[in-house]
Amino acid sequence: MSNESIRELMVRGERARKQIFSPLLSELGLTPGQGQARILYYLFLKDNITQKELADSCHFEATTMSRNLDKLENLGLLTRQNNPDCRRSFLICLTDKGTAEAKEIKKVFELFEGIVSDGISQEEFDVYLKVMTRMCVNLESYNKKEK
Repeated sequence: MSNESIRELMVRGERARKQIFSPLLSELGLTPGQGQARILYYLFLKDNITQKELADSCHFEATTMSRNLDKLENLGLLTRQNNPDCRRSFLICLTDKGTAEAKEIKKVFELFEGIVSDGISQEEFDVYLKVMTRMCVNLESYNKKEK
């Protein structure tokens, strides 16, 4: 496989993913492509975590995370609470409304995973995950060297 076909497949996959996610996330009042769904989903999996932990889990820069948290807080989906272990940080917590929204996001993610894995054996999927993980590590390593 040539490098060009890898790029093209990644772009094609991302475009198709957006076509699935955009209308579903818009129905929930979220801005597609901003990572808000990912934030709510991670908080659903592990609530009451620091902004740094959440940013690391979502692979966001601190400033991007702050903007998204502001928007989600304004929508009443999460709150920032004082961290009893560190006065300089806050714990990010889902509200009841945020938990309900995160449950809907979980359904959207599960739908997507079902669509993506349709007709693919577990063995093929495992190989894909291994290769994609390695590609991500390569890209992240390159980005660290360039900074």
